[in-house]
This record gives sequence, structure tokens and C-alpha cells, in this order.
Amino acid sequence: MIRLYLTFALALCAGFLFDAAAQRPTDDVLYLKNGWVLRGKLLPAAAPESVSIQTNDGNTFVFPQTDVLETKKEPALRYLNIRYRDRGYAHFTEMGVMASSNNVNELGVTTSAFTFHTVNGYKFNQWFYTGLGAGVDLYASQTFIPVFASARGDFTRRGILIPYYYIDGGWGFNGTTNLPGKRQRGGAHFAAGLGMKVLFNGNAGFLLSVGYYLQQTAIEETHDSGIRRTETDYQRVAIRAGFAF
Repeated sequence: MIRLYLTFALALCAGFLFDAAAQRPTDDVLYLKNGWVLRGKLLPAAAPESVSIQTNDGNTFVFPQTDVLETKKEPALRYLNIRYRDRGYAHFTEMGVMASSNNVNELGVTTSAFTFHTVNGYKFNQWFYTGLGAGVDLYASQTFIPVFASARGDFTRRGILIPYYYIDGGWGFNGTTNLPGKRQRGGAHFAAGLGMKVLFNGNAGFLLSVGYYLQQTAIEETHDSGIRRTETDYQRVAIRAGFAF
């Protein structure tokens, strides 16, 4: 069931990300016969047989129709590569929920969880960022402290909506208080998914992502006959929001 939820969530997210990325901002572009080119927004005609345009700097111009060569819609130059940063230090902080199917843990408690992660690292280019992260994952009966390496990259560098991927891998330390005769261990930590960044400036922006989340754990119980070890894989769909800068 969890695979079905994950497949649906990723397909929905991917469709949204690439559709949103394709909707680039545009300008109305007015070409005049004297060689002038004005970019902005076409306005209702101020007079018969005329063309009015408000340029991106806020000025309004009116030209006779006979002076106009043509009008077009083109990608807005003010959004192209101006605010996007190719390389440098980058920080990510995200929090959210990790949804599950009706899985329960050894205590019979549903193991959906809350997650909070922060990552610091370096962006080498559009496609590759790497860093080290840590966080806290709060399950119903266990607490994990994941420490991991993170890789990320952007699918485009244009516009204010930047779709991206992420892959995290490391170790989740079990911070749950141990009971007499029972030790709760950590295990491998892995996460991967897709997201959308609403770019503010440089690398700063608001983040929204969905992806697959795995945390392995084990419980060691001491008995007269020895130690019995029970291993569990917590597999979740993580839905997170946060900020980057």
C-alpha cells in the first residue's frame, strides 16, 4: 500500500512541478517601424487606430497604429537568469509529516511521524549541490536523530518556480529512552523525492517537496536464552515545506 501512495504522490508532484516550470512569465513586446522595441503590458487603446503599452519601468506610451511593425508575447527578460545563483554556500531547513498506510509498530501504535531537517553545503552548479544534514524525526513511540549526506539539483535555472530533486543518505540514531531489558537501535536512513522552490533571490526561496522516506531500526530484547533482535523498516511518504538561502 505504501508503494501505491508513493507512486501516486510522486506522479502528482512531478506533473505539478514540470507544468508549473513550463509556465514562464511573459512580456508584451511592441516593435516599432523606427527600430524601437518596448517591453511591458499592452493596454486598451487610448485612441482609435492607436496602440498603448505600459513598460516594465512604469511608463506608458501611445503610438499610432501606422508606426507599429508588430506585437508579440516573449519570455520576460527580467526573470531570465537574473536572480538565480549557480554556485556557492546554500542552506536548507525543512519540516513536515511522514504519512504511512495502516502500519503499526510493536506497541500497536500507528507510526506516522513529524520530521525536521536542516542541511548546509555547497552548490557547484545548477545540477549538483552536496551537503551534510541533521534533524529530528518524531514517531509515535520512537525518536530518531538522522545524520546524512545530501545531494540536490535544479531542473531549470529560469523563472521564479524552480523544480528540483533531492537524495539523502546516512544513519538515524535512535534517541528513544531504553526500557529495562530492551534496547532500541538506530539504522540506515534514506530519502529521495521531487520539490518546487519559489525563488526569492539568489538561492533563497520557499520549498515544497514530496518523496520516499526510509528509516531502519531494531529492538534488542534480553531473555534468559539470549538476545532477540527484531528489525523494522519504517517506509513513509514525506511531505515537507521549508526555506532555502
